[in-house]
Amino acid sequence: MDAITLSVEIREDRRLVIDLPSDMPTGTAELTIKSLHTVETGSPNMAREAARAKLIAAGVLNTSHRAPGGAVALSNEDLAKLGQLTPGARSSEELIDEERGTY
Repeated sequence: MDAITLSVEIREDRRLVIDLPSDMPTGTAELTIKSLHTVETGSPNMAREAARAKLIAAGVLNTSHRAPGGAVALSNEDLAKLGQLTPGARSSEELIDEERGTY
């Protein structure tokens, strides 16, 4: 049987009652509950922040991995164009051989 995915509403009493299909085998199963909402705790993880400060001071923390605000994602067609050489250009193999030189 394939996995079953259900959407549920968690109420204030935080109790769930789930009726499963009759073809669901009995016995041990695995249940995963993942909230679709993130909860801000308000207090940062102090160990994490201390580690970040040390990495920043050492100059080894990459902080530029996010797109700038207002950036628009490229379409699949635009991404495909970026991966192609221009017409009449030398092949990738030629460019690599030129860069590496002869062995």
